Amino acid sequence: MILAEVVMGLSLWLRYEWDFKHYVYELEAQKVFWTGPYILIASSSLTMAVSVIGICHLGYSQRKSPIPFFILGCAVSAILGLSGVAYTLNHGIFHSDLTSWLEDRFWELFHEMDNNERSARILRIIQEDIECCGPSAWQDYEAFNKVVPNECRNTANGNGNLQTDGCAEIFARWMEPKNRLAFWHRFTTGCHSGYTI
Repeated sequence: MILAEVVMGLSLWLRYEWDFKHYVYELEAQKVFWTGPYILIASSSLTMAVSVIGICHLGYSQRKSPIPFFILGCAVSAILGLSGVAYTLNHGIFHSDLTSWLEDRFWELFHEMDNNERSARILRIIQEDIECCGPSAWQDYEAFNKVVPNECRNTANGNGNLQTDGCAEIFARWMEPKNRLAFWHRFTTGCHSGYTI
């Protein structure tokens, strides 16, 4: 039950953490990024409910054998949790479907930035915050005869060198530790639910 609470907390944090939530809204990626945490929230809720029911049954019942509902609940919780983990791995780490989706989305923003102020603003904010440049590299600006924006310059070292990595790769790498933490806790809880069956 404690592991389920930890997974619930991590999933809610991933869903409501301001920087992450801000980027998800700006990239219009709610379906891609939040399906995994929603599945993990549902699985954690089911695990906690089944645990409470199982504890109550053992405390108030004369029989000490597990009830079929408890066994079924643990099995469903484990399956739901592991499917949430699978979705998160497939859509939340570097070299997954996330990276190709981000590449497409950043190219879309890149091509819209001359005519759409919102797209230009989103790309500028991400390039500055995540320290990246262009969808795949700073050469994207050169290839399409666009001026490389100041947000692509590395001001931390004082010499203004260009960021060398593209935003799709850097953003996917930035997200990976957040999703990996939720993954390991849910995987542990899923294995524990499977073990209790």
